[in-house]
Formats: sequence, structure tokens, C-alpha cells
Amino acid sequence: MKEIFLFELKYRFRRPATYIYIVLMFVIPLLMSVFESSVTAQYTNSPNAIVGVLGGMSIISLFFYAAIMGVAVYRDEEHKTAQTYFTFPISEKNYILGRFLGSFTIVTIMNIGAVIGAMIGFSIGAFLERPDYGVYTSFNLTSYLLPFIYLLTFNAFFIGSLFFSLMTFFKRMSILYLGGIVILILTIASGQLLSGLDTEWLSVYVDPFGEAAHGFITKYWTVDELNHNQLALSGKFALNRLLWLGIAFLIFFFTLFRFSYKRFLTSSKRKSTKESKEDYVPASFIPNITQVFNAKARWENLVSLSKIEFLSIVKETAFVILMVMGVIMAGFVAYLSNQTYGTPSLPLTRYMVTQISGGMILFSIIILIIYSGEAVHRTRQNKTFEFYDALPVSNITLYLSKIISLIGISVVLTLLNVVVGILYQTFNGYFNYELGMYLTYNFTSVFPSYVMTVLLAFFIHVLVNNKFLGHFIVILIYVGLPIILGLALKTSNPLVIFGGTPGGFLSDLNGFGHYLYGRFWLNLYWILLTCILATIGIVFWNRGFFSSAKERLQIAKQRFSGKTLCLMLFFIVAFVSVGAYSYYNLKVLNQLEDGNYSQKLNAEAEKKYGKYIDQPHIQVTDLKAFIDIFPEDRRVEAKGEFMVINNYEVPIDTLLMEVKFPISDTKITKVVYNGTELKPFLADEEYRMFIYKLPTSLQPKQTASLVIETRVNTHGFSMDSETAILENGTFFNDAIFPSFHYERTIVDNGIRKKYGLEKLDYLLSPRTDSLALRKNLFNEDADYLNFEAIVSTSKGQTAVAPGALTKQWEENERSYFQYKIEEKTDYFFSFVSAAYDIEKDNWTAPSGKKVTIEIYHSPKHKRNLKYFIKGVKIALDYNSKNFMEYPYSVIRIIEFPAHSTFAQSFATTIPYSEDFGFAADFSKADSYNYAFRVTSHEVAHQWWGHIVTPSKTSGGNIISETLAEYASLMTMKQEYGENGIKSFLKNSLDTYLGSRKFSFKPERTLMDVETGGYIWYEKGSMIMYDLQDVMGEDVVNSGLKNFLEEFKYNKKGVYATSEDLYKALYAVTPDSLKYKIDDGFKEIVLYENRVMTAKTKALDNGKWETTFTVNSKKIYYDDKGREDRVDDKKNLVDIGLFGEDVVNDDGVTIKDPLYFELKWLESGDNSFTVITDKKPLKAGIDPYNKLIDRNSDDNLKTVEE
Repeated sequence: MKEIFLFELKYRFRRPATYIYIVLMFVIPLLMSVFESSVTAQYTNSPNAIVGVLGGMSIISLFFYAAIMGVAVYRDEEHKTAQTYFTFPISEKNYILGRFLGSFTIVTIMNIGAVIGAMIGFSIGAFLERPDYGVYTSFNLTSYLLPFIYLLTFNAFFIGSLFFSLMTFFKRMSILYLGGIVILILTIASGQLLSGLDTEWLSVYVDPFGEAAHGFITKYWTVDELNHNQLALSGKFALNRLLWLGIAFLIFFFTLFRFSYKRFLTSSKRKSTKESKEDYVPASFIPNITQVFNAKARWENLVSLSKIEFLSIVKETAFVILMVMGVIMAGFVAYLSNQTYGTPSLPLTRYMVTQISGGMILFSIIILIIYSGEAVHRTRQNKTFEFYDALPVSNITLYLSKIISLIGISVVLTLLNVVVGILYQTFNGYFNYELGMYLTYNFTSVFPSYVMTVLLAFFIHVLVNNKFLGHFIVILIYVGLPIILGLALKTSNPLVIFGGTPGGFLSDLNGFGHYLYGRFWLNLYWILLTCILATIGIVFWNRGFFSSAKERLQIAKQRFSGKTLCLMLFFIVAFVSVGAYSYYNLKVLNQLEDGNYSQKLNAEAEKKYGKYIDQPHIQVTDLKAFIDIFPEDRRVEAKGEFMVINNYEVPIDTLLMEVKFPISDTKITKVVYNGTELKPFLADEEYRMFIYKLPTSLQPKQTASLVIETRVNTHGFSMDSETAILENGTFFNDAIFPSFHYERTIVDNGIRKKYGLEKLDYLLSPRTDSLALRKNLFNEDADYLNFEAIVSTSKGQTAVAPGALTKQWEENERSYFQYKIEEKTDYFFSFVSAAYDIEKDNWTAPSGKKVTIEIYHSPKHKRNLKYFIKGVKIALDYNSKNFMEYPYSVIRIIEFPAHSTFAQSFATTIPYSEDFGFAADFSKADSYNYAFRVTSHEVAHQWWGHIVTPSKTSGGNIISETLAEYASLMTMKQEYGENGIKSFLKNSLDTYLGSRKFSFKPERTLMDVETGGYIWYEKGSMIMYDLQDVMGEDVVNSGLKNFLEEFKYNKKGVYATSEDLYKALYAVTPDSLKYKIDDGFKEIVLYENRVMTAKTKALDNGKWETTFTVNSKKIYYDDKGREDRVDDKKNLVDIGLFGEDVVNDDGVTIKDPLYFELKWLESGDNSFTVITDKKPLKAGIDPYNKLIDRNSDDNLKTVEE
């Protein structure tokens, strides 16, 4: 064994490829570590970050492991040395051990290089002192050694054992590739499974690399734990590591004990005999052949060779298996991706084309890279190159035949996306296939990327004589280079990142929109570049015996003439021309943000205009907007007639305007103040800031008229999706008019430090700031105003703005719509235009007032309208009865295209993404109806956000978002009952706990929260739900009604704060429960509740007596996530006994409570004995997840008999 082991080491160290692998394994993590950054409060070089870098190297190093471990035994077969070696006095086991351990030693050296690279990389990052990259902690060797052992070494042993075994027994590269693909499938699947609450446990077992298992155990870790906890072989992570290590040992020992010299040689002999067998043809029967080398012959040769190459791939068993695996993976991804809140969507074609291709893309790219390499190296690998290269066929014919065959494979893979999508739709009972959309998407977005891959891979493999290194370089260019460029240069420039194209989306409303044009030009740009590379590959094509690098270069120079030169020049001219045209569109006509452009721009803007942050400015009291939308040209012209007032105590002599519309070519074309046209004395186009001198100062409480005209144009194609103005589905907001004040936009203190800006401990003003109390959170350019709008659009489309529709007409082939809001509203409105069908209904207010409900929707989306209407009605009813009657005569839901997945509430109007319930299949929902829930939330904003608007102070957002979530929860409780919303509370708990580690600032309490929707949405809703549970819904609502009455429409002259809300609820809370208010609003509190034991026994009277013990602990945490103190007082917590779960009429699985009670529990163990009529199956503490419990999975326990 020793001799074989040493020979293996010597052999490897004589190979240049070995040193290339080691260098790459060192350089890649070094670069990853140098450019690693943290946008959260987590240290950039925290143990968790180091795990991420080194764990990721296991996936990257698959190619290296295959090149080292996969060919250790196969090399003897390939070089025909096996028979010689096997005559030596070496036992089979010693032979295998020597080969394996020698190769594994090389792999270990590579992994050590990776660790050293990460160490140096993070050290360089810390030395460079880049504030925008995050904060570094001190060097800790343990942080590197543990992932080296538990991830790199364990994974290397598993992958190495697998590859070693596959090639030892099958001796076919295709089998090795299949093994690698299976590993990637399991990795992708584990990541998908980890993202689901019901499937995350399975990811622990499926994940061969341990990354998902590590993600599982760190899911609820705080920033402090991520910064200080080392990777430990415990819990689910230990289970994963031991499982896959055990599998690795099984594979290894199977190979060790099953390997046989005789079997190895026999299979080789059979293979050799089969491959060499030929039919004998007597010389007398060999016809005389007249060789012809004209154009027709060359064409026939090209077609014939291309066909042979193509069929050699598609007939290969491994290729078929890869296709099947890709189809299965695509279906798996489509199934998991096509769900929202546990509810599947209909398999619409626009979903299928992206989801199926997304599931297939990795397999397809890998297949093309693998078979590109095989096409280049096949004849040398199977020793037929002498015959093949001696054929009377030109280099270009041989070369092109292989490329054409692979482009043919690309066509097959592209069409496979279509077939799989249609089959998936058919199996799910959906038959509106929209074949045109399938073909358009796949042949404009998918197929070009396949062609680029083929040409790039072919070029690389021609230049690189090492197949595995060639595979790696292609993957590095295709996948790694964008990551490196993104980290190092912070660029997403599609002219730099291989295969880059503009963003875009598919929509039932807007179809492909304007995105195909830009995609065409950038796809052409990259295809032309790869054509240049492929042309270079022709002159370097290996024919005959390998030459040295110098000889190859000399041969290339000889070949680089005539037609090849002309072809090269053509591609270069075309490439430069298309690149110039694309650059003109991206950079000249539009704005292409490279590097830290936005950061730097915003930082310089703050330095220049920060002095205006709290400067007195005008505020709007009345607005009549004239909006002309031109969808076919994707442009907008707007005119606003404002009445403005000076609400400050000093005169205002200047008018500041900042353009915030998200399209770069947005211009202020005219400004008229009290009848006088103004010209800016400062017009800063770069920062979009304009300052005007008023003819006369506007005195305190004095009003004036102001007319502003703006124009928005779109040009060519850009990297920005430019979703505000679309051909069908325009949706933009009040940013169509400039803002009258300046606001800072950089809130990350690391970035602020980088650019010399002051540190911000708080992003919003304290609640004691008298000026901030007079500003509303959403737009300080107005308090409440009168709003009216006339909106025009192309004939055939409907334009919608807030307010009641007072007039509608057509003029000059355009449609006009006039809207007016009946009551004053906040300065927050939107404009939408598309070709809509309209669904109408009515709701009657408690006073008898009729309110019209309208849903503006795509003609294709009629299926779920009843759920939206139901959500609107119940929300209107609940909020009107409990807080204040809905003040308007209409409420609308307006569908907009699928560029985003959200809904947003403006006064009387709720724009709603077409991807957010319109295509959901609620007949298959396994929990609540999210269209109903989200609708009720957005309707609640008419009260919480519009009637009561929060101040621009710390914690203000909970007034709009937390209270809207609360109202939505109450409508869900009314609709489904308390038992039916457990899944929502569980999801809220999961989102809150899982999001805490992503905060870029210390966690704030609910009262002080400034950023972090997970606090004001999920945590806030849970706190409010718990309050109504223990205090009573009517009690909580009385406090909220008092709060609304005090602050509605800014009647006090100051806006509400989170402390005002706290006080309103505190005032109606019984003394015994005031701790709930304090815990919820002023503290960071987590519970640790669990069922310890539960036993039941049958009584003589047929009933069941159950004794169970629960443990309850309430822990207070600081803003870093560190435990502060444990509460030793009693707390109200639900306990219960349950029978078998049942499915209600809505198809929602709910619990069957046999006993359920809210109890005061001591800190620690609490025991109960309960008699029930039926046998209980589960005992629980806080079974409905009303409390914030860090590990709620142990809240239920099976009852033993």
C-alpha cells in the first residue's frame, strides 16, 4: 500500500494540473473572503460567514474532486497499465487503499489551501478598513478549523468515495458526471425544502454538503449567536454529518471489499473486444472511390458528421438519464415555486415558462458544458483520434460539425422546456397552453444562453487540454465571474457580465412588454463575442498528435489567414457595432449604474443638500392633477395645480424640488408661482435637485398657487425594468410630481462612514421632537389635502386614480376619467392604466350609506374575484363597526402587472399585483385564503395609515402596519375561527424569528422600531393578537377607537406616535395584564414553552384522565439578541388537550380541542390533571402559537397511555 500511496502522490505532484487545482482552491476563497461584506449587524468574518465561504467551496470543488478522486483507478485502464500493475505482489485492498489515500491526501492539501486562502482573504479585508463592507472581529483559528473538519473534509471524503467508486466499477466518465449531477440535485432540493415550514426537516437528511443542515440549526439564531457561536457537531447538523459520513464509509468499504483484479480486467477486455470488433471485408469487394472535395461534398460531410455527433449524444444512456433527472427537478422546482402561503397557483403558461426553464437551466448548462468537453476530447480519450484526424475533411468541417451537433442539443433542451411545461399543465388539469408564449420565451431568453454556453465551452476546451479544468473554467466564467464582479466591482453591467441581459417579466396584462428588444440586442452581443472565441478555437483546433504550446501557437498563426481572418473581422466588427449600440441605449439614453454609483451619488447629494433636511418648506392643501398617459410610447405628461401653504413660523423665500420618479428622463418642464413662471437658480441634473427663488416670501399661514408640469420619456432599452410606464399596466404614484423637501437616503452607518457622513443612531426623530410630530411619516409635503384628478389614456384602456369617478369621456381617440376624493386625504396617491374588465358589487355601511366595490382586472382573471370582494366587505364591515364608518363612496382593487408581488393601499384604491391571488387555486389551499387576508389588510389601511397617519418619529410605522395586520387578523378570526388561523400565526412566528439576524442595526422594541417589516408586521400582529386574546377583542378595540378619534385627520395638529398608541391601549388594560402591554411594546421577549410529559388512562365511566406537565419560561433579551434576564413571575399561557386533527369546510386542517384553557403559569414546571370525554392524542402549551416562542415545535407532545 505504501508504494502505491507514494506513487500516487509523486504522480500527482508531477502533474501541472495538480498545482493549478491547489492554486484555484486557494485563490477562490481568498477572493470570496476579501470581497465578503455584511449588510447586517453580523461581523463580516463571523464564524457563520466563514462557514458560508468554506462550505461553498465543497460545491465549487466538485470538478477538482472528480479530476483527482475519479480517475485514480480508471487511469490504469485509460493508460493500459492495469495488467502490468496487477502482476505485482500487491493485494487488491492495498491497491485500492493506496490509490484512494494518495488521491485523498491531494484533495486534503487542496482543502487546506482553501482554508489558508479564506484566512488570508478575511485578514486582508479587515486590514483594508472598508466601512461599507461591515465590521470585522478578531481572528479566531477555531472558526476555520471546524468548517475545515465538518464541511470540507467530511464532504471531500463523501464525494471522493463516491467518485472513486463509480469510476472503479463503471469506468465511464458519463457515470461520473451522473454522480456529480445527483449531488447537485440533492443540494438544490435541500435548499428548496429548507424554505418551507412543512419540509425544512427533510432538508437535514437530503443535503449531502451540510449547508442546509447548518441553515436549519441557525435559522433562529440572533446576531450575537451568529457572531460568536462556533460550528458545532450537535443537533440536526450532527445528524446530517454522521448520516452522510456513514454513507461515505459504506461506499468506501464496498469498493474496498468488492474490488477484484479479475473483474476489473474482464470488464476491460469485454469492452475492448466490443469496441474493436469489425466485419472483415475482402479487398476484392472494396470499390474504387473517386474522392470529391467541392462545396457540395464539404456540405454533405458537414451534415453527415453533425448528424453522427448529434446522435452519438442523444443515444447515450447517460444523456437520457440526465434529461429525466432534469425533468424531475424542473417539476419539483415548479411545484415548490408555484405556491404562495401554502396555496398553489394555477399552472399558467407565464409561470411555467420561467419555472420550468429555471428548474432545467442548471442541468441544461451543465449538460452542454460536459458534452462540449466530450466533443473536444472524445477521440483522444477513446484513442481513435489518429483515424478520425486522418479523415479527408477540413478542420473547419470537423470543428463546425461538433458545434452544430451541440446547438442541435440546445434546440432539444429548449423544446424540452416546452414539452415539460405542457405536460405539467396537463397533469394539473390546465389546458390553456399558449404555445406562442412558450416558444417566444424559450427561443429569445433560454436558447441564446445555450448557444453562448456551447461556443464558450468549446473555445475553452480547445485551449485547455485538461477536461476537468476546462469544465471548471467555463463554470467559473458563467457563474463565478458575475459573483466576483458583483463583489469586487459591484457591477451588474450586462456588457461585462457574461450573458447579461436587461431585466423583464411576463404578465397576463402586459405580455412580454418592451423587454424583448433589449434582450435581442444583448443576446446578439454575447453570441457575437462567443463566435469570435469560437473562431479563435478553429485555429487552435488540435489535429493529430498533441503539440507543445509553442507549436500550437505557430500552427495557429499559419491557420489564421484567408477566410478565417475575414470571418474573424466580420464578427469583431459586428460585435463592436452591437456593443456600441447597446452601450448607447444603456448608458447614453438611459442610466447604467456601475460600481457604487448610487451610493456615491446619494452620499454627495446629502453632503450638498443635507442642510435642507429640516428647512421650512411649502405644504400642499389642494391638488388638481392632469395626467396624460401614452402607453404605446411609454411616456407621461403631467400637470399639477397646487394650493400651498406655509405652516412654519418663519417666511419661506425659496422653493426646493427633488425629482424622485424612477425613470431617468423625468423633467420639470414648467413652474408657475402665483401666475409668475419661475426658472431655477440651481438646476442640478445629476442629483435631480432644483431650487427656485420665490418672487415674494411666503409668510406663515399664507397660501399661494403653484403649477408644475412634468414629462417622463422612455428611450431605447435599459437595465432598469422601468415598470412604472408600460404598454398595458402603467402604475406610478405621486412621485410624478417633485418633492418639496430633501430626505437622506443612506441609512447604513458603514456606508455613511465610508463617505464621511455622520453616524445615525436613529433613522427617525425621537417622539419628543416637536417638528417631527408635525410631519407625517409618508410624505411631509402635505398634511391632509383636497384631491382631484383628470387622467387620460389610450382608447381601450381605463385610467384609475383615487376618488369617486365624476366624469368620463372620449376625445381625439383618447379616454378621459375625472376623479375626486370626497374627504381630505394624505398626500399619497397612484395612477393606473390598462385594458380592464370591471367587477362591481356593493356594501352597505352601518348608517345605510352605499359603497361601491370595484375590481379592475385582466379579462383572463375572473376566477378569484369573489374572494377579493369578500375580503373587502368583511374588512369594511369590521373596521366601520369597531372604529369609524368608512368615509368614501367607493373602494377599488386595481390589478397591475407581475413585476412585483404586493398590494398597496391608497385612499379608495388598492393596486394589487396580478401575482398575488388572481391566479391562485384556493381549492387546493392547505391553510387560509391569502387573497382574502391580504385584501382585508389593505382595506384596513384606509383607517390605519390614511385616516390616522403616523408621525415621522421612531416607531411610527406600527400605527399603519401593525394595526392593519391586527384588523386583518380579526377578520380572519371572524371568518375562520381562532382554530383556523394557526398556520398564519405559525408563519408570523417563523418570519419574525428567522429575520432577526438580518437586521443591519440592533433590534428595536415594537415601540421604537424604524426598519424591519418583520417587527411591525409579524411581531406586531402577534402581540396585538395576544392582547385581544387575554383582554378581550372589545376591550382592545375600544382603546383603538379612542386612539383613532383623538388623531384622525391630524385634528390635533400633530401626528400620532407609537407612544400614543401604547397609552391608548394601556388605558383600557386591567392592572393584572399591563405586563402584556409593556412586554409587547417596550421589551424584546421570547418564551420557551414545552410539554414535558403527558399520560392518560381510561376511567370506568368511559372518560379519560390525563396528567401532563408543561414548562414555561419567559426570557428578556437585549438589542444584540443576548439573554438579559428570566422572568420569575406568573404569565398567562394557553394549555390544552387535543384529539385528531380535522379538516373544516374550507379545506383547512384544524385542531380538535378536548380541553383548552388560559392559565396563569409559574416559571418552570406546571402539572395538570384533566378529565375529558374522549381520548386525547396530544397535549399542548400555547398550541396556537400566540406567544413568541423560540422553539414552538415542542409545544405539542403525543399523549402516552
